[in-house]
Amino acid sequence: MRTLVVAAHPDDEVLGAGATIASLADAGGEVTVLIVAEGVSLRHEGVTLRAAQDNCLRAGEKLGVRHVRFGGFSQDGVLIADGPQRDVVSLIERTLRDVRPELVLTHHPGDIHADHRLVSQSISYATRLLGAGPVRNVLHFEVLSSTEQQTGLVAPFLPNVFADVSGFVDAKCEALEVYHYEVFDGAHPRSVSAVRALAQYRGVQAGVAQAEAFALSRQLLSAKEAR
Repeated sequence: MRTLVVAAHPDDEVLGAGATIASLADAGGEVTVLIVAEGVSLRHEGVTLRAAQDNCLRAGEKLGVRHVRFGGFSQDGVLIADGPQRDVVSLIERTLRDVRPELVLTHHPGDIHADHRLVSQSISYATRLLGAGPVRNVLHFEVLSSTEQQTGLVAPFLPNVFADVSGFVDAKCEALEVYHYEVFDGAHPRSVSAVRALAQYRGVQAGVAQAEAFALSRQLLSAKEAR
């Protein structure tokens, strides 16, 4: 199965679906990651664009990602949400044509971060006609320090799909630590301890040791599957 993970920024792909990516790759799946705005990493002192991209590649290697692609946004310090959405939609449409994934994983539309919402909306637009391409499932993931911060005035994250990632959370944590300048210690949602705690909690919900949770956006069943 070909999977495309679309993340707004470096580390979102790991926080949102890192263990699922590792699980899919371990099972022989072909996973491609698109980082839309890798330029956002330039806000950290001493981080160059090349270093930011190299870190994305290193994190992907730890998860078994086949290909990492870059959108090139936010090198000027401007959020992608502050620019025209058509540019992001065009990028995603090109990527869908090139990768031809069956499964797409991306941000939740109710996320508190404007860039995350824009990417989610752009995916919804680009995959609005599932029958026109190979995509059969679109799932939204949660990003610690962002998705759970939503006040509830917008659509909350209500997972209804769970991936059993037992045995793959260590790989997720190793990949996250590549982005050391994005990781915090102690009682912070973007910490290794929080990642492990969330995996256990989602696992309890699903009846497995560890899980990652998703909200189903769209699914196209074949006539045989629908019977």
